[in-house]
Amino acid sequence: MLIAVLLFLVLLAWYRIPAIGVRFGGDGLHHLNTFLYEHEVETYDFGVTLEEQRCFEGSNSNHAEVEAVPRVVHFIWGLKYGRGSHSNFGLVEYLSVKSALMVFGSAQVKIHYASLDQNSEWFLKLKDDVTLVYHDPERGVLGECRSWQAAHRADLLRLQILSEEGGIYMDLDVFALRPFDTILRCQKDIIMGHEGGNRAGLANAIIVARKGSTFVDRWIDTYANFSTQEWNYHSVTLPKRLALRYPEEICTLSPVAFFWPTWSYKHIEFMHHSLSPVEVLETEEDLLANSGALFKNQLAYHAWSQLAWDPYLKELTPESIKMHHTRFNMMVRRFLD
Repeated sequence: MLIAVLLFLVLLAWYRIPAIGVRFGGDGLHHLNTFLYEHEVETYDFGVTLEEQRCFEGSNSNHAEVEAVPRVVHFIWGLKYGRGSHSNFGLVEYLSVKSALMVFGSAQVKIHYASLDQNSEWFLKLKDDVTLVYHDPERGVLGECRSWQAAHRADLLRLQILSEEGGIYMDLDVFALRPFDTILRCQKDIIMGHEGGNRAGLANAIIVARKGSTFVDRWIDTYANFSTQEWNYHSVTLPKRLALRYPEEICTLSPVAFFWPTWSYKHIEFMHHSLSPVEVLETEEDLLANSGALFKNQLAYHAWSQLAWDPYLKELTPESIKMHHTRFNMMVRRFLD
């Protein structure tokens, strides 16, 4: 009996205490054993494969120089239908767009939308610096998938945009932290980041691609068999499977580049809990050493708003970001006016 109690306490402690030295990663809501799966994807030693390093440096091929990925950043907003379809373009979305404007410098920033309150407080602060692109919800790709959830319509729309224009796609809960200059020169026509320390998926919250990417077009074709009962198969699992089948068409980055820390509750708490004075100093040192990022080779941070919204993100204000010391707040403060 005593042994059983001790084993339970060890497992409880392992689950509750973030493995800070090992850091984080992953997406596996479809897994039956979430407890074990979270541990699997959270376990990451910050190792980088040779191919990932070459992709990060833009030197993954001996071929002749190719034209860089266009310096155009694409966001998507307002694909819901009916009451509340405008949604609220708020502080988090503002900071996401502002991060792209500041970090990518001369890049053109486009917000693709079907519905947008252009008089909202936070959009008005951006309107002179972005290009709006309207998409008719009754026509084109949005009309063809009208019955889908907004997130799934956005999944397909981003691929169509990248196929036709190329550039950088970012979800509106992604924050650019450092320039993407090296990966824009990558020899392959699409660059994606692994999600999870186990590298089980490639997440579509950030995609870097040239116009006419064969990989993107293959990906689009798979939506002919899309099921609305799926959540993230086409957006995370399937691109990983395509990458394994067609490795010559895609460059994949280590988990830390785009998707670290990950979506698990422990890791979201790690980003948003109040820091001790010692942790504040450590975070300041990390941000200084990594040019605004928390980790070496981190280019962006995905905030996992589906899970972080209610407990943390929805309560954010400019004042709380400036005054309350969390890793997230300290990382995004520079994007406030």
